[in-house]
Amino acid sequence: MIWSRLTLTGKLLAAVVLPVLLAILLMAGAVGYSMRAGFGQYLLDTEVTEFRDLASTLATLPGAAEGWPALRDPAAWLATVKRFGPGDGLRPPPEHRRFNGAAQEGPEGGGPRTMPFERHLPPYPMPLPGGPLRGPDRLALFSPEGQLLAGHEGGPDWAQLPVTDAEGETLAMLRLYPLGAPSTEAGKLFMNRQLRAISVAALIALLGASTVAFLTARQFLHPIHRIGAHVARLAAGDLSSRLAAGRRDELGRMMRDQNALARSLEASRTRERQWVSDTSHELKTPLAVLRAEVEALQDGIRAASPERLNAMHGTVMRLSRLVDDLRLLASADEARLELHHRRVDLAALTRDAVEDARRAGLPDGLDLQIDAPQALIVRGDPGRLRQVLDNLLDNARRYTDVPGRIVVRCVAQGAEAEVTVADSTPCPPEASLPSLFDRFARADVSRSRDLGGSGLGLSICRSLVAAQGGTIEVAPSDMGGLRFCVRLPLNKDETND
Repeated sequence: MIWSRLTLTGKLLAAVVLPVLLAILLMAGAVGYSMRAGFGQYLLDTEVTEFRDLASTLATLPGAAEGWPALRDPAAWLATVKRFGPGDGLRPPPEHRRFNGAAQEGPEGGGPRTMPFERHLPPYPMPLPGGPLRGPDRLALFSPEGQLLAGHEGGPDWAQLPVTDAEGETLAMLRLYPLGAPSTEAGKLFMNRQLRAISVAALIALLGASTVAFLTARQFLHPIHRIGAHVARLAAGDLSSRLAAGRRDELGRMMRDQNALARSLEASRTRERQWVSDTSHELKTPLAVLRAEVEALQDGIRAASPERLNAMHGTVMRLSRLVDDLRLLASADEARLELHHRRVDLAALTRDAVEDARRAGLPDGLDLQIDAPQALIVRGDPGRLRQVLDNLLDNARRYTDVPGRIVVRCVAQGAEAEVTVADSTPCPPEASLPSLFDRFARADVSRSRDLGGSGLGLSICRSLVAAQGGTIEVAPSDMGGLRFCVRLPLNKDETND
C-alpha cells in the first residue's frame, strides 16, 4: 500500500493535511450550497414583489369570486401574465391603467372580438417579459386552500403573493417558482464572486495547514532522529553516549529512559569486565600455588610429604568450591537453578544452622546467640535456605573481631518471616554497603581475602533468597558491625499463635 511506503514525515503531513482538506471541501460545499439556496430564495422573494400589479389586476377580473374559470385555459393564463407581468419595456404609470372598454374588430369584420376580461386591458400592446420572469411557466395561481387554479405547479420551493379584494380578503395566492440558478446577470455575478472568494479562502487554508503540518513534522521528527542516532551509537558499542534530554513531553521522557538504558548497559559491561577480571584473578592465585608445588615435587626440590599433599589438596578444594559457586551463580542468572519447594520451619532451620556453627568451632572470645522462640512456616527449598544461613554465619564468624558477639533472631513480621544476623565491629563504610552483594566484593581491608572465602557468598545468598520470593538487606548493626536481614513470605495455609 502507498501508506506503508511513506516516510514518517509523509505520514505526518498526510495525517494533518488530509483531514484539513476534507474539512475545507465539506465546508466549502456546505457554504456554497447554502449560499445558492439562500441567495436563490432571496432573489425569488425579490422577484415575486414585481407581480403586485398582476395580483391587483387579477382581483378585478371577472370570475374572481368563482376562481377565474377563464384562466384555466393555458393560453388565457399566458396572455394575462404577459400583459400584466413585469417586462423589459416601459410600463405606463399606474394612473394610466384604466379600464377603457375598447373593443377590437374581428379579422373579417364580423363585429368586435372581445375576451371575457378584454375590456380591462390597456389599448396598447404589452412587451414580453425579458427580465426576472423568464417564462410564465414559473408562475401559478392557487386558491387559499392550496388548489391549483391556473398555471403549472412547480417544485417544493416558491415565493408567493396574496391576491386580495378591496375588503382585504384573500382570494388566491400567486406563486413564483425558482429557476434553480440566479436569473439575472447581477445575481450570477454575485454568486460567481462568492464562489471565487470561497475557493481562494479554501486554498489559503490548505496552504496554511500544509505549512503548519510541515513545520510540526520537522519539529517532531528532529528529536526522533536524535534518538535513532543515539541508538545507532549504542549499537556500535559507544555506551558512554548520552542524549541532552531537556524536553518535558513524551519524547523527553523517552530520551531520559534511553539514557538510563545506556547507563545500565555501561554498568553491565563494566561489571562483566570486572567479573571476568576477578574470576581470572581468583583462579590464578590458587592455580599458581598449585603449579609451584607440583613443579617443586617434579624437580625434586621438595619431597611428597603428607603435609605438602594436604596443602595441595586444600588448594584444589578451594578451586572446586570457587567453580561450584560460579556455576551456582550462572544457573541463578539464567533461571536454571533447581529448587525443591516445600513447607519449611524456618525457625528450626535457623537453630540447626547455629548449632552446627557452634560445633564447627568459634574463635575464643566470640559469642554466638540465637532468638527463635516459635515455629515459622515458609515455603522454600530447605537445602538452599540452609546454604544462605551457613553463608551469613560464616561471613559473621570470619569478619567479627574478638572479643565480639553474633546475634541471630528469627521472628514474624506481619505476613513475613524475618531472620537477622547481626555482629559487632568492624563495619565497612556505609557508602560501600550496597556493593557487598556484588561478586568478589571486598568492602574493606578488615574483611579481606586473606581470611578465606571466594568473595561470592553474599552474591549467592542474594540469588538464592530472590529465587524463593524473598529479599535480603544489609545495614549497620547496633553493635558496631553489620546486620543482614532475610525476609520470606509466611505460608498462607499456616497460622501461628
